Amino acid sequence: MKGNVLELFIDGNPDNPVYFTVKKIINAGYTGRNQEEVQKHIDELKEIGVPAPDKIPTYFPKAAALLTTDNYCEVIDKDSTGEAEYVLLIAKDEIYVAAGSDHTDRKLEVGNIPKAKQMCPNFISRSVWKFNDIKEHWDSIRMTSWIGKDRAQLYQDTKLDAFMRPEELLERVRVLLKEGLEEGAVIFSGTVGALVEGMPFSEVFDLELKDEKRGQALNCKYEIKLIDWIKE
Repeated sequence: MKGNVLELFIDGNPDNPVYFTVKKIINAGYTGRNQEEVQKHIDELKEIGVPAPDKIPTYFPKAAALLTTDNYCEVIDKDSTGEAEYVLLIAKDEIYVAAGSDHTDRKLEVGNIPKAKQMCPNFISRSVWKFNDIKEHWDSIRMTSWIGKDRAQLYQDTKLDAFMRPEELLERVRVLLKEGLEEGAVIFSGTVGALVEGMPFSEVFDLELKDEKRGQALNCKYEIKLIDWIKE
């Protein structure tokens, strides 16, 4: 099966590339262990008109071609924002972990969340970790995101103990899929509430997973460029 093939680097080592074929993307939502944080994210979405979910967690499919390690995307207006997430990539004999962002058109999300998910790429770091290398200290890994150039404003800051653990997320997704959890699946974890009110548009979204125990970090940074080159 042909698909969207991404070149990834284990532990950031360019001499150790992995070629991963994306076959399906599942965007999970509201997966927090801390229900107060889950409610905070629901509330901030409600403030911009996005309806509360009927049940949580939620899961949305996304076209495989929309996963990228690029450092920019183009949009037609200022209605989209990023959000920091951990990402699981299911390979033949490994599960890889990346830092990622489910970049979403918030205006379209008000009316149709599944369609809104198709309007922008999902971004991931080019560097990945093997899940087995970090699972014993998973909860201590820190997730941070910033908006603005040069990390001008802190946007999100938490540890992975705020999220559903990967083992549970994988099992929940497994039972949802018609063909089970197969090689090429990519699962986005969902996010936590922002530290900035109103989920403002930013021309740069920058996020990091930091593993202090191993002295490593996964970084995913991209620019959001407006398509404004047509005369009005």
